[in-house]
Amino acid sequence: MRFFQSDSPLMEGLARLTDLVVLNLVVLVCCIPVFTIGAALTGMHYVLLKMARNEEGYIVRSYLRSFKENFLQATGMWLFFLLAGFIVYLDLRLLEGEGMASVRVLLAGGGFFIYLIFLYAFPLLARYRNTVRGTLANAARLAAAAFPRALGMAVLSAAPVILVLAVPFLFPLLLLLGLSGTGYACALLYSPLFARLEEGIKPDQEKEEGEKNL
Repeated sequence: MRFFQSDSPLMEGLARLTDLVVLNLVVLVCCIPVFTIGAALTGMHYVLLKMARNEEGYIVRSYLRSFKENFLQATGMWLFFLLAGFIVYLDLRLLEGEGMASVRVLLAGGGFFIYLIFLYAFPLLARYRNTVRGTLANAARLAAAAFPRALGMAVLSAAPVILVLAVPFLFPLLLLLGLSGTGYACALLYSPLFARLEEGIKPDQEKEEGEKNL
């Protein structure tokens, strides 16, 4: 039957789902030391962007190569976001009380924008060569200039946690697709944006020159 041929939509969809499950499990393992989470997310987005563009090859091999190549910068960015998040959280706790509502709203808004920067930072690091400072600056520009996409990515990334809190027995699904599944949906959002930024850049120059054009 046509449904079971290797190039049928059904079989291609199952193959893609299998790749996402494998990728999710690899990412979870690489996140276990905690300080490696930045590199784990960078490797994940490297693979997911290729999936979104139908350019994927060997999932695990591509992931591990990006993980190693970007480890130092990704770890630095991850520590920055941990520190920024902790500072915002601490300030919100210290400002609890009457008369501080407006300040807490401003802090919460700032924290949310930092999260939007977080969502763009690791895909940018996976795709382009730049300093940590340059990558963060470009992520902030994209979060502001492409705010609807960033907001969509924020909703997608939060959905698995909200879903599991609402329906706890879906936790095994989070282990299988919680990171790679939502990450793939985010890649479908930011891939067209990256493609527009890359117009006129040769494929072998993207990692070296891509962010210079942001």
